[in-house]
Amino acid sequence: MSLDLLKRLVRPFLPRDYRAAARSFTPDAWRYLAVAAMQNIGFGVLGTVFAIYLKDAGLSEAVVGDVEGALAIGSAITCLALPPLVARVGYRRLIVIAALALGVSRLGQAFVPGAVGIVALGLLYGVGEGSMQTIGTAFLAEHAPARARTYLFTVDFTLRVGAMFVGALIGGFLPDVLGAAGMVDLSALRTTIAVGALLMAGSLLPARLIEHSRPAGKPVSYRESIRAFTSWGRLGRLLVPETLISFGAGLSMPFVALFLKHRLGASVDQVGMIQAASSIGMAFAAFGSPLFARRLGLVGTVVTTELLSLPFLVMVPLSTGLPTAAALLLVRGVLMNMSWPVYNQLATEGVPAADRPLVVGWVRFGWSIAWFGGSVLGGRLMTLSYTLPWYLTAGFYAAGAFSTLILLRGVRAEAASPAVVESRP
Repeated sequence: MSLDLLKRLVRPFLPRDYRAAARSFTPDAWRYLAVAAMQNIGFGVLGTVFAIYLKDAGLSEAVVGDVEGALAIGSAITCLALPPLVARVGYRRLIVIAALALGVSRLGQAFVPGAVGIVALGLLYGVGEGSMQTIGTAFLAEHAPARARTYLFTVDFTLRVGAMFVGALIGGFLPDVLGAAGMVDLSALRTTIAVGALLMAGSLLPARLIEHSRPAGKPVSYRESIRAFTSWGRLGRLLVPETLISFGAGLSMPFVALFLKHRLGASVDQVGMIQAASSIGMAFAAFGSPLFARRLGLVGTVVTTELLSLPFLVMVPLSTGLPTAAALLLVRGVLMNMSWPVYNQLATEGVPAADRPLVVGWVRFGWSIAWFGGSVLGGRLMTLSYTLPWYLTAGFYAAGAFSTLILLRGVRAEAASPAVVESRP
C-alpha cells in the first residue's frame, strides 16, 4: 500500500479538523498507518474464523483459551524485553520482524497438526503482537506535534478498526465462496486463515519504507534504562486498570465467535458481518473522542465510555436471538473501545520521551499477563457455560473503570499551542 494511496483513501473520510491535523503527520506516521491497516485486515479475517476453525477441527474451547494464553505469554515477554532494543535495532527492523512473526505463525497454525503445535506457534504470534503493541504508541507519539497527537491516535485507531471491518467481511464470506467452489468446510476455513496470515506478513513492505527508524537518544542497556527511568508512579497507576480490564476481556472476548455460532446458531458469514458492524461502529464513534476529551478530560472520557458499556455487556448472555445479541455487541463494542485513542494519549501524556518505550512496554506486559490468565480460565469456563464469563467480564471492567478514575484523575493533556486544531461550527 503506497503512502499516497493511503492518504487518498483516508483523508476524504476525515472530518474537517482531522484533515487539518493530518497535515502535521509525518510521512513515517502514514507509513506506520499503512502497516497497521494491512495487519488489521488480517486480524479481522482471523477474528472471524480462527476460533471456529479450531472448534470445527475437533479441539475444545480450552485449547482456544490456551492458544490465546500462549499468545499472551509471547507478547508479555516481548513487551518486557523490547523497549531497550528500540534505540539499538530501530523501529523499522522491529516492525518488519513483527510482520513476519504474525504472518508465519498464523500460516503455521492453519496447517500444523495437533494442539501442541498450534499452541506453540501462538508464542511466535505473541512476539509479533507484543512488538507492535510496544512500538506503536511510542512511535506515533514521536511523529505528530502535541496539538495533533489525539488526532493521530484517533486516526490510527479508526483505521485499524476500519481495516478489521474489511477483514471481518472477508473472513465471513470467503469460506462460503470457497465452499461454493467445491472446497470442504474445514479446508475453506484453513485457506481463509492463510489469506489473513499473508496480509499480515505483507505489511513488511510499507514497514521497510520507514525512514526515521531510531528514537531520539543514544542506545542504552536495559539496566541503564531502568536506572534512568523516572515514571514509576505513572507506570504503577496505569498497570492497575490495565490488568483488571485485560483479565476481564480475556474471560470472554476470545470466544465471541464461538458464542455466536454454537449458542445462537450464527453461520460463519453472519459472524463476519456482526464483527464487521462492530468494527465500523467503533471507527465512526472514535472520531468523537477528541471532542469528549476536551469536554470531559482524558480520564473522564475513558471512565464514562467504559461504564456506559456495562449494561449492554451484561445483557449479551441473556440474549435468546441473534439480532438482539448482535445489536448489544455493537453498542457495547462502540462504547468500550471508542476511548482507546484517548487512553493511549493518557498513557504517554507528560511522560518524558526517554521513558515512553518502557512505560508502554511494561503496561503491555501487564496487559498480556492478565490476558493470559483470563483467556486460559475463560476457555475452561466456556466448556461449562457460555454465559458465566460475560458477567465476570463486566465485574472486572467496572473495577478497571473506577480504578482509572481514582488513580489517573490528575493526568491532564499537554497545553496546546496557539495553533491548536479545533472544530468550528
